[in-house]
Amino acid sequence: MQEMHKQEEIKEAVWQEKKRGISTVWIVPIVALVIGAWLMFQSFNEKGPTINIIFKSAAGIQAGKTVIKYKDIEIGKVTDVTFADGLDTVRVTAELKKNMKPYLSENTRFWVVQAKLGVGEVQGLDTLLSGVYIVMDPQKGEKVLKTFKGLDQIPVVNSGEKGHTYILKATSIGSLSVGSPIYYKKLKAGSVASYHLDPNGEFITIEVFIKSPFDKLINDKTRFYNVSGIRMSMNADGVDIQTDSLVSLMMGGLAFDNFRSQGKGKPVPKGYTFNLYDSRKDAQKVHYQRELFFWVYFDESIRGLSEGAPVEFRGLKIGEVVNFSLVGNANTAEFKIPILIKIEPERFTIIGDNKSNGNQVNVSVLKKLLNKGFRAQLKSGNLITGELYIDLNLYPDLPPVSLKEEYGFYVIPTIPATMESLKNNLQSVLQQIASIPFKEIGEETKEILKDLRTKTLPHVNSSVEHINSLMQDTDKMMRSLRSNYLDSNSEVNKKLIKLLDEMTRTSKSVKNLTDYLERHPESLIKGK
Repeated sequence: MQEMHKQEEIKEAVWQEKKRGISTVWIVPIVALVIGAWLMFQSFNEKGPTINIIFKSAAGIQAGKTVIKYKDIEIGKVTDVTFADGLDTVRVTAELKKNMKPYLSENTRFWVVQAKLGVGEVQGLDTLLSGVYIVMDPQKGEKVLKTFKGLDQIPVVNSGEKGHTYILKATSIGSLSVGSPIYYKKLKAGSVASYHLDPNGEFITIEVFIKSPFDKLINDKTRFYNVSGIRMSMNADGVDIQTDSLVSLMMGGLAFDNFRSQGKGKPVPKGYTFNLYDSRKDAQKVHYQRELFFWVYFDESIRGLSEGAPVEFRGLKIGEVVNFSLVGNANTAEFKIPILIKIEPERFTIIGDNKSNGNQVNVSVLKKLLNKGFRAQLKSGNLITGELYIDLNLYPDLPPVSLKEEYGFYVIPTIPATMESLKNNLQSVLQQIASIPFKEIGEETKEILKDLRTKTLPHVNSSVEHINSLMQDTDKMMRSLRSNYLDSNSEVNKKLIKLLDEMTRTSKSVKNLTDYLERHPESLIKGK
């Protein structure tokens, strides 16, 4: 019994010894280990993606300080800044929040925001206190990327802004730059998004963004034109000065409009290509399908004539000058100036011509015009600038000419310009004046004056003295006649009055006798 009791005590002691081996001291480390593991799991589970952004420069970017934002909310932080492959670019390593992972696509963009004071807008002034930061423009796409190429400048178009992009083709960029405004009726309707030179080097492709609702105004008849700075042109139409807003004056700008002269347009898709015109005036021009080309030749100077100068008929523009050159003949040592002009038949209507000749000249109509004196003449379009234009008109007094063709185009005969005709006439008058023998005329005049002084004048003086004597005798005779015959107190005058009284009485007696005989004719026989 005692042995059994001892064995039970031994077993209880062994169990108690084993139970006393699990100390409460280990509880805290175990709990800490579990919590640490949990925190590590949570940290790993919540950790966002790590990305690399390649920039040309890391100006202002600092590891552990520069943050990444989207809509002014911090979504990541830069962890490292180093050089990329080579020394031309830098690699910025950043850690983003987990919820940004679905937006790391090929369409996502990154750029650096710095303080910038521009003509059109002010950007990034908050960076003066907080330092530069990187902006992320998250976009979903087909691919998931970890390395991105950062933009060199802040993009014009935000991902959330509504509108459409279009393409412009230009021969020169002028003063345009990324961010240059685009206007519609002087309201800002968009901006220049980007531009680059075409591979062939002939044109510059400009990508523009037109925001909503202005994008609904774009159609296939829309014309884009340049409004950068001040544009001044001097031509045969006068002096033309154009400018738009102060912003476009300083940083360049474009504008677009739908002109009635272009007709009603149709909607176009995103990315449609337009031509960029140099000015509003060029954009308003109507481009005609039919074009007829002619040669005109002038002997006088064409200084003041330029390519694009108008060709008018009775004051209405029907075409323009295409080009001109100087051609010399080695055999005759003569020069001529062939001028190629373009006439656009769609600018006018010919009644009775039912045939559509396309770009072919109606020869029968041209012959009729030439028979009626159809001619070309240089005229001054602006006396201040000296610009010339070509005027076409009918001169019925001129003889008809035959139709000529040279180098594939018909020739329109010309007449001298008005000033040239005036100069020729003046030169002819001066030549006639120069042919007058002024020296001989002067010598003959001198001889005539000498004869007049020595021979003619003495005889004239003698004749004058004789006339004076005669006039004196006549005056004496008239005085005597007046005193002897015309004076009322003269004897002759008294006798003449008495004679007149006697004649009056005699006349009355004869009249009485005649009256009596008429009443008593028998008295001639019987007597009274």
